[in-house]
Amino acid sequence: MADVPSPLVTLTTDYGSGSGYPAQVKGVLLSAVPDLRIVDLSHGIPAFDLLAGALLLEACVPWYPPEAIHLAVVDPGVGTARRAVCVVDASGRRLVGPDNGLFTPFLVPGSRVFALSDDAVVPQPARPTFHGRDLFAPVAAWLAGGGPPERLGPLVPDPVRLRWPEPQREAGGLRGEVLLADPFGNLLTSLRSVHLPSGPLAVEVAGRPARVVRTYGDARVAELVALVGSSGRLEIAIREGSAARVLGLGRGASVTVRRAG
Repeated sequence: MADVPSPLVTLTTDYGSGSGYPAQVKGVLLSAVPDLRIVDLSHGIPAFDLLAGALLLEACVPWYPPEAIHLAVVDPGVGTARRAVCVVDASGRRLVGPDNGLFTPFLVPGSRVFALSDDAVVPQPARPTFHGRDLFAPVAAWLAGGGPPERLGPLVPDPVRLRWPEPQREAGGLRGEVLLADPFGNLLTSLRSVHLPSGPLAVEVAGRPARVVRTYGDARVAELVALVGSSGRLEIAIREGSAARVLGLGRGASVTVRRAG
């Protein structure tokens, strides 16, 4: 009989990799579940940047086993009246954290959101400033130990959603926008592969043409190109360079796609 793998919890925060905050969260998790496996998705989310956190979760969470627990904290409203929740998406994945839009990609038909409110299961933090350690970590550990989400509290009918940029149709094509720059300076956009028309495409970013290629290596060094990256989103890139730095562009910059010719 095959061994049953130990529970798995992933961590996503804006705490910073050089801080002691992630280590404190891990201490709580391991004290509750000593054989727990912990994976750091990232502690480098820009401080308070909910959209960046949501996009990272969108890109990473689907690659993990459905039984994993995902603890995510980007929480500028920590300690206030903002709700604490567990999201169970349509595939049964469980995400624990603040109800501030961080889990927007998983609030789809078939998902359920439970308030963290049952005093028999959910701790009441003595201090209001570190819910990642004092509230969310104990709940994630409880779920990893087999606790059912339904025990945490009532369903939340109106979870907070971020404004989720979607491409807009315009004469002759689509207009999207830059969402963020990745560590290589590639600009990820709101345009997904499913949005793109078939056939040869013409792409412009802030009015500058970008040649459409299949992969980075198909570009000439320092050439501005567009391609569908591993996330399934259209990216603007410069081979062996940073499109974000060279173009001086960031979130909100306009990207247009049309059929070539």
